[in-house]
Amino acid sequence: MLDLSHNQIMSIAKLCLAALIIGASAFSAAAVEMVRPFEVLESARRDRIELEKRMKREEAEQRQREKEEKARQKALSKRDAASAQAAQGSRPSSARAVWSCTESDVLIPGSWGREQRGSL
Repeated sequence: MLDLSHNQIMSIAKLCLAALIIGASAFSAAAVEMVRPFEVLESARRDRIELEKRMKREEAEQRQREKEEKARQKALSKRDAASAQAAQGSRPSSARAVWSCTESDVLIPGSWGREQRGSL
């Protein structure tokens, strides 16, 4: 048999008592849920329904934002096309001539006033 002093036995007893108290408090917390399991189930059901409603609402908001963005992009492209078409029709004929010049039509630097032409 083990030769334990009175102090060692008391320390072991205190340790066992502390473990018993902790275990009992955890068991009592679980017992409270077991006493009212329907309340726990009902609470979980309400939370799930609320989450589903929020998800549907957020999906609808996202679809609405995408629809508005698509409409805005369409309006912007129509406006850009209309302004490009208006700019195309309002260009003076001299502007077209500037873009149609060739390298031989460019004046050589330093020949201002001499009517000397050539390529670069």
